[in-house]
Amino acid sequence: MSVLSVGVTASAQVENITKIPNLSKDIQEITQYEAIETPENYPQELLDWYASNIDARSYVVVDTETNKILAQQEANVPYPIASMSKVMAMYMVYKAIDEGKLALDTKITIPQEIEDYFSFNPEMSAVGLYAGEEYSVEDLIHGVMFLSGNDATSALLWEIYGSEQAAVQAIRVQLTDWGFTNFEFYTVSGIPNLYLPEELWIEGSNENSENKMSAADVALMSQYVVETYPALLDITSKYEYVFAEGTENEQVFYTTNLLLDGQAYGREGITGLKSGMTDAAGRNFVSTSTENGRKVIAVVMGLFDREDGLAVTTYWETEILLDALLDYPDLYQLEGLASNKHLTREEREAELAKLSEENAQAELAEQGIELENRRDSPVTNFMRNLFNIFQ
Repeated sequence: MSVLSVGVTASAQVENITKIPNLSKDIQEITQYEAIETPENYPQELLDWYASNIDARSYVVVDTETNKILAQQEANVPYPIASMSKVMAMYMVYKAIDEGKLALDTKITIPQEIEDYFSFNPEMSAVGLYAGEEYSVEDLIHGVMFLSGNDATSALLWEIYGSEQAAVQAIRVQLTDWGFTNFEFYTVSGIPNLYLPEELWIEGSNENSENKMSAADVALMSQYVVETYPALLDITSKYEYVFAEGTENEQVFYTTNLLLDGQAYGREGITGLKSGMTDAAGRNFVSTSTENGRKVIAVVMGLFDREDGLAVTTYWETEILLDALLDYPDLYQLEGLASNKHLTREEREAELAKLSEENAQAELAEQGIELENRRDSPVTNFMRNLFNIFQ
């Protein structure tokens, strides 16, 4: 059966397939989203447990083997994603390595702008890169994933694309190729425009512009990244890394993922992935792990301090989400679970071509019926008989 909805008109189908962000517009607009429906046979006690214990404004847990959504709240609503944006940035880096544009041992000389705007800016996390110094791609990747270094992120992406704006545009195109339609991307690292000089803003954006995506899309984006480049999980599952080893810039990075086995919220099976925080985003975390023998991705978004002043961590929220699922191993086979999947650009084009061919055949068939009807009309028969008389 076609992936298109049965009973939808051809024009509506075409509109649905071809719906992509207008990448020529510098300020992207979040379009209307549809709520994810929970199956009627979903365990009510599990819903009640989440409602009573989860403080995040949105979350999702996805079985990446089937793309089924196991648990969610407002998972289709786009919110600021902060440094979870860096997962996408790392995809672009590994893609460049794959294409031979970079290698892990490639040395990148840090531009003065990186040091001036990022390295020692108290408003953002950074490795502390110095202008004119050379750092390997491998070191910079670790700087991104261990310290959430905004300086390391932009240094890598600028090396590939030449500028912040060009790199952002490349990310937008890649997301669109994957079928994402409801996102905003303005900076490669997720830092809001507010903390960057205006010369780095993509044209037409403003100080309020900030990367946004839904929890479901963060999960799907992360799935694409780690399935295409699993080497990223080799990095995020480490506990420490020696940066710029043997140089005067040498330092030891320690993991900030407190869900890794042996850490404060240690959990067996956790392999990554990335946290993020801004004032508007709150605390956020996307995790990759194995639960009940299945590979899952969990995303927790929008955690803020409670009114009583108690700080709630994304690690604890993720722990609650995943722990509860352990008691419901049959949930993975539950009928009616929503799918966390988009038609990619390639799939859309294939469906559009198929639909166009079907429409053309239907139109030809209708013309054939009309022609046949004309042949059998009274006027046609009269003229045919008259012609036969005078033969």
